[in-house]
Amino acid sequence: MTFMPAVEARFPDFADHTDTLVGHGVEFFLASNETLRPHLNENPYGHKLTWLDFTDTTEKDWSIRDFLNYFNVINGIAFGDRGIPMPQWVMVDLILMPAAALIAGLPQDDFAAMVERSTFRFDTDVKQLLRKVQQEMRDNGYRGPVPVGGYCAAPSAEHGRWVGWSLWSLMPAVGLGKAAKALALSAYRAQKLDGVTQYDNSALKVHTEFGPLRVLVATVPFHTSPGSFVYQSDLTLPAGGELPEPTFLLDPFDYDRQRAMQKDIEAGRCVFHVLPPGHVRRDGKTYVPILEGKPQ
Repeated sequence: MTFMPAVEARFPDFADHTDTLVGHGVEFFLASNETLRPHLNENPYGHKLTWLDFTDTTEKDWSIRDFLNYFNVINGIAFGDRGIPMPQWVMVDLILMPAAALIAGLPQDDFAAMVERSTFRFDTDVKQLLRKVQQEMRDNGYRGPVPVGGYCAAPSAEHGRWVGWSLWSLMPAVGLGKAAKALALSAYRAQKLDGVTQYDNSALKVHTEFGPLRVLVATVPFHTSPGSFVYQSDLTLPAGGELPEPTFLLDPFDYDRQRAMQKDIEAGRCVFHVLPPGHVRRDGKTYVPILEGKPQ
């Protein structure tokens, strides 16, 4: 009997979405190390991932080290507005050694065209920073693909439970983030996924593609980014069914309401879920649709 990862059983239609992205020239890589390779699913949704061992020093057409370095650099550009770029040692110690990174790449010509036609919604001049990366690649003679998105999660002490901590994409209009996350969760064979994000983070739209998010911790003031909370996706739950109406719409910057939600969670009075699509617009403002219920 063939084992089907939980995410594939619950969301089988994501396979078509991945195929569409491949048609756009996107190549998906799985970066880790050879000792973990037998424990990872290299064919998520029937799609063969390109394997990268970060310890491999064999001569190739392009440098794995440079590719992973550009992944780190561009990831930092993507998260720079939130002040949480990834230090390089974190990439080694928390991804490539204990787990794996799912990385989406484009050929350099396609990347250059994407940069020029895209409008990036960041505080800093992302386009200018990406042009600088292109120039650096040319100066260094790097000829390989360019990372344009990715997903990383770490295994937890509970079997089958992972902690996601880095989702980014330079191609949100074509759903690259959703594809990267789905492929990664299948590669990990994850059954449950915890993560920390922010109520105002546009990534909520991707996270809720995998079903309503249970709010485990409604406010995390210790986190670098204000408005952070802890969520869980249970990928073993059956999919489908009509979504309920939200109990209330949460202002992402209403920290008093978020603290009140946390008090209700701690007291065992309420359970909260973030409903798809993660963000809704009302009267020109963005809100998070919240379902409030009683603990089972």
